[in-house]
Amino acid sequence: MDKNTNQSVQLTFKQAVKHHTENNLKEAKKLYEKVIEFDPNHADAHNNLGIIFSILGDLEKAKNCYEETLKINPKNFNAYNNMGNIFKELGDIKNAIFNYEKAIEFNPKHLNAYNNLGLIFYDLGEYIKSIYNFKEAVKIDQKNIASINGLSSSLELFEPNKKLEDYNINFKNIFLFLLKNNNIDHSIFSNKIIRFFFLDNEELKILINSETPLLSNKLINVFMKEEIFHLVLQKSLILNKSIEKLITRLRSEILFKLDDINKDSLKEYHDFIISLAEQNWLNEYVNAETQEEINEVSKLKEKIEKKEQINEIEIAVLGSYIPLNRFEIIIKKLLNYSSSNNLFNDLINLQIKEPIKEKELIKSLKSLNEIIDPVSKKVRAQYEKNPYPRWRFTKRYIPNNFCQRLNNQIKPNKIICDERLDSPNILIAGCGTGSHPISATRYKNSNIIGVDLSLSSLGYAKRKVNELDHENIKFLHTDILHLKKLNKKFDVIESSGVIHHMKDPIEGLKILVEILEPHGFLRLGLYSELARQNVVKARKFIEDNNYKDHIRDIKIFRKAIIDNDGDKLLNSLTESEDFYTMSAVRDLLFHVQEHRFTIPEISEILSNLKLEFLGFDIPNPSIKKEYSKIFPNDKKNISLDNWHQFETDNPETFGAMYQFWVKRS
Repeated sequence: MDKNTNQSVQLTFKQAVKHHTENNLKEAKKLYEKVIEFDPNHADAHNNLGIIFSILGDLEKAKNCYEETLKINPKNFNAYNNMGNIFKELGDIKNAIFNYEKAIEFNPKHLNAYNNLGLIFYDLGEYIKSIYNFKEAVKIDQKNIASINGLSSSLELFEPNKKLEDYNINFKNIFLFLLKNNNIDHSIFSNKIIRFFFLDNEELKILINSETPLLSNKLINVFMKEEIFHLVLQKSLILNKSIEKLITRLRSEILFKLDDINKDSLKEYHDFIISLAEQNWLNEYVNAETQEEINEVSKLKEKIEKKEQINEIEIAVLGSYIPLNRFEIIIKKLLNYSSSNNLFNDLINLQIKEPIKEKELIKSLKSLNEIIDPVSKKVRAQYEKNPYPRWRFTKRYIPNNFCQRLNNQIKPNKIICDERLDSPNILIAGCGTGSHPISATRYKNSNIIGVDLSLSSLGYAKRKVNELDHENIKFLHTDILHLKKLNKKFDVIESSGVIHHMKDPIEGLKILVEILEPHGFLRLGLYSELARQNVVKARKFIEDNNYKDHIRDIKIFRKAIIDNDGDKLLNSLTESEDFYTMSAVRDLLFHVQEHRFTIPEISEILSNLKLEFLGFDIPNPSIKKEYSKIFPNDKKNISLDNWHQFETDNPETFGAMYQFWVKRS
């Protein structure tokens, strides 16, 4: 090839890459083919052309392109990685793994190959291998969102079959890394930390159930100094009844030993005390307390209000029993206060400054109409008591094409979407405190509207969205019953855990379908009748004991459940995340309105509304794997009759709720 031709080829290749980057695939394809015509040994042109064929769904042509690339350059690690993607798409997992490993062999810092291996092993349920590969990816780039999300998701499902130290992985360092990262949802693996590092300690188990003082115990002293435990307290809920017992007792002992603490004998535990206040803010003060504690807290509050000097530990102890934003005098003392202890500043931000921001943001929210439906008014009143759910951090998402994201959720089913889904208009019907609309940012080029009954929840949501700079999310205060007044239709609607709290769920669903574009997509979350038998029994227990929907009774009820060892069904409530915050346990067991469904009922509803069932969204891949073993003829996993049989045999399958996608005809 002469010099001029070579220059022309390189210029054409650069133009092709530019079009490729700008998603002008047609022009990029034409130019890559032109490059290959003049230079059949241009490995990068073959590789990039393969990527385009892969995007277009022509896997065979893509595979041929990668094979040509590897003939030209047998060490082309990107081609191996891309070939791995093709084999994965074809269901040839063995060859996919081989190619990803070859990519790493020729480039030990191939981030995408490690991530791809992590995803494959995650889908296979081989979580230790998944953790290893995501860990290696994080070593290459500690800020890579895909690696971080993959690592945390793998840890969520990982159940060790031997001692942690036998895996040759430093789990403690991994957890510390994740806890210090504020771009993830710490709640999905925090309970694993508790189990792996604390509950395996037999001496600690004895202490938890003993009546001996805790603060003077050497083991407890070590426990209270653990950085990893501080971080869990600060950033996530404690979802374990044994540890809840422990920290509730510690809180009480600290309260009655404040004088000793102020005399420096326990000053080394100040960070733990502040972390404890943050934990109780997150769980909305759901932990049990005695009348003696209530009286002592009242004295402490008066003492703090009378003092001119700020005692940070006294304030933190008060904040572990009652939110600091309830006291005007204390707000005035702390609003402009700056401590040398950043953790204390964080506490003030959490319990005083952020709630003030939310009240201001509520004033800027638009209301579509007045909430007039009697049931809606009752439901709204329940959620106005506390923003629900309360959360601190959530994961960042890499925006991707809606159809790709959808197919990942409903796999092994796969559908083709209209081009308009490249920039979908999305409605989150019942958006709560904002984590759900934020999760919808995973859809590329999306415009999102979140609606909810509760102003306090919307204020919380708007604050979080502002903090995360999501400019494509807007909020509206309204009832689902009035959504037709928007005079707007949506490409995608998500409504999880909402319509089953309406007086007539079918009426609510009909409205959602009416405002959904033809061939639009709807994701629903509904309670399962089979999976919620413990809730049914708990509601009967609540009724029999005349527990009312107010804070004191909820605390008494929870203590009764925690102390109960005889009834397995009632005791199973403690395995639910919703058991560990005030608003969530109220939502779980004291809700003013609740409907539960069976899969045959859902099937009938979908048929009547002419909605096509696309598949369940089940985060744990092992469930669909097991389903496929039992029903191998249902290649798409969409037979609701089969799923009904599967749930009948495995009634805890949809314990969280049914989460599924449908398509409007």
